[in-house]
Amino acid sequence: MRSYYYLSNPYNGSYDDKELRARIAAQVCGFLLRRNIHAWSPIVHNHAMLKTVEFTLEERRSLILDFDFSLLRHAEAMIIIMMDGWKKSFGVGAEIDLCKQLSIPIKYLDPKDINDSVEDVCSLLREKS
Repeated sequence: MRSYYYLSNPYNGSYDDKELRARIAAQVCGFLLRRNIHAWSPIVHNHAMLKTVEFTLEERRSLILDFDFSLLRHAEAMIIIMMDGWKKSFGVGAEIDLCKQLSIPIKYLDPKDINDSVEDVCSLLREKS
């Protein structure tokens, strides 16, 4: 049984871009968790790891993406956080391709649309699937 959402968003960019994107992903995870919506974010996990362990771009696109895919395969659905760069992101594109291949639903969430109502968040996730 699938029991969590997989959060997708772009990561690459400047140091400040990465910090901002990881912070937004963490905020969305926390927001959803407070509303009993379980979500896992590879950006939140990987950002912390990449601050300690140095991986090449090729390793990030192979080793880390393979790890992320192992979790995406078991997700109820993927939520794309529609922040700047999501349409051009290598990783987001690869995740979309895997979801289409495995018939995993894809939902879209604009961080600006989030408010305090769990009903509104659930509605957003259903409407944009």
